[in-house]
Amino acid sequence: MHRNILSLPIAFLFWSATAIFHLPVMAQTERGVSYLPVSDFSAAKYTLAVHEVNFEGVSTRGMQRLSYDQVKGSPFFNDNFQPAEIFMGGQKSLGRYKVKFNLLTQEFHFLGNDNAEYVVPKELAKRIVLYDMVDSMKQSAVFIAGENRFSFNGKQPEGYVQEMNTGNVVLYKVAKRFVVTADSLFGTMKRYYFGTGITYFLGIKGETMPLKKLSEQAVFALLGNSNSLEGWIRKNKISLKNEEGLLAFLEQWNALGKQ
Repeated sequence: MHRNILSLPIAFLFWSATAIFHLPVMAQTERGVSYLPVSDFSAAKYTLAVHEVNFEGVSTRGMQRLSYDQVKGSPFFNDNFQPAEIFMGGQKSLGRYKVKFNLLTQEFHFLGNDNAEYVVPKELAKRIVLYDMVDSMKQSAVFIAGENRFSFNGKQPEGYVQEMNTGNVVLYKVAKRFVVTADSLFGTMKRYYFGTGITYFLGIKGETMPLKKLSEQAVFALLGNSNSLEGWIRKNKISLKNEEGLLAFLEQWNALGKQ
């Protein structure tokens, strides 16, 4: 289902009424719909977000659509809409929106002025910066398109990659939600819940390499051994088996200017 962008007043860019931005125009092709970044948005359309997932085995009829309400947990990175800035690439901004990230479909949803929920075209959203719900100037998360930069077991992620820090060495995280099914206690009905698969990468000297697990051995296999930092890890009781510890270690690594 599509809705013409003319029904969405520009006021839905809630941050600044004076912001200058470009909206996409949708062109019909033989294979479907393609989005072109042009300044004239008179014919532009956005796709309405759908809170359902195709899932095999919901009933005896094969592939069915399963409402998110029928699945335990949430498919979203954050259930609430939060302020964000969307970039086409580089520093070219499409403006500020209220969004939430669907980890199941790897799509960003945004609110129109009519409070309808729409999907940001992946062709346009190359970098998305999320901001804190209270402090609208404080970044809370950064996502980038995973195009051709990340490969794990020969496969590229189909959606967005979270950029966890900045510096010479960067930790990247790919999180993907999926639906898991299980029988009820007495086997009389099916239960559904959202599971999460996570893959990590380290960005070093412009290259991204898969981090097979969170551990000292895996991290130093990519970075190289450093006796001084191994001592720092012991002294500060840092564990590289979790995100918090690894990010603290990378902050120290980058601060020392290690390559």
